[in-house]
Amino acid sequence: MTIQQNRIAWLDWMKVLAILSIIWGHFFSAGYQYLYVFSVQAFCVISGFLYHPAPDWRTCLVKNVRQLMVPTLILSIVMQLEAYARCMAEGTSYDVPLPWYLENLLLGHRWCMGPCWFFYTIFLIRLLMQLVPRRWWMYVGLLVVSGAGAIALTIESENAWTNVLVCLPPFAIGLLLQPLKERLVAFHHVAAEVPLLIVAVLLVWLCGRYNGEVWMYLCGYGNNFAGFLVGTLAGTAMLYVLSLWLSRMPSTTMVDTLSRGSILIVGLHIIIVRRLMELPDRFLIEDLFFSLFILMAFYPLIRLVQRYTPWLMGQIR
Repeated sequence: MTIQQNRIAWLDWMKVLAILSIIWGHFFSAGYQYLYVFSVQAFCVISGFLYHPAPDWRTCLVKNVRQLMVPTLILSIVMQLEAYARCMAEGTSYDVPLPWYLENLLLGHRWCMGPCWFFYTIFLIRLLMQLVPRRWWMYVGLLVVSGAGAIALTIESENAWTNVLVCLPPFAIGLLLQPLKERLVAFHHVAAEVPLLIVAVLLVWLCGRYNGEVWMYLCGYGNNFAGFLVGTLAGTAMLYVLSLWLSRMPSTTMVDTLSRGSILIVGLHIIIVRRLMELPDRFLIEDLFFSLFILMAFYPLIRLVQRYTPWLMGQIR
């Protein structure tokens, strides 16, 4: 999920805005279903857009285990340790057998890894993509087949393996957008950007209103898979335009740092969110400010991790 060389400013902004929408959505404020239309989906699109296959299987396994699986497992365990410590402090029981936990963690159970289920799923998708020829029609085929699989799966499944079915279509959309990279980077036309943003926001609103709640961690896509894809495209387009505008401001290393630390933020933010959700009488805008606070609070932590334990973010010095 990191952008290694020749960083593109609006891509960093897109990742940060997607992270912000994920944090905000986890407060479950009024209207949270509109954030769920595009938040995780946009992350999948970005992941596909940045994806490049490894030259061989050994490199693929080593790279993806280091970048995704190691931090995913560690951050998942950290979250459980925090929950255990909180229960001990409150004098309540935390009856989770260790063998059961470790087994289900390795199997990708969402309860055992929280938001890190997403990175486990991207790990599986990257391994799958190593087998797939780099042809646009193959990407379209994966989109169709995985979508059909998600529709056919009629039960809720809190598992990173089954969540591949709903994460692969947005990932494939990102792959299909790769040939447009130069055009997307060079795009600068306010007369077109404003209508695009308006249409995108309207479509996100319509999908959030009529396609129901999208629970991707349950392999859910709402009421209609076509609505799920429309919401994915609309939300991604919305973040793209906003990111273009933000990237035209004076550059800042903070956005770059937050973008690089996405796995750390997504993996651990839920610990802070759950504590803030205990505050009474919260409002939508108030939770937005809380989300911004959480995002900024991770900046010094990311800098420390980059300096001393970069492997915790999937980075190798």
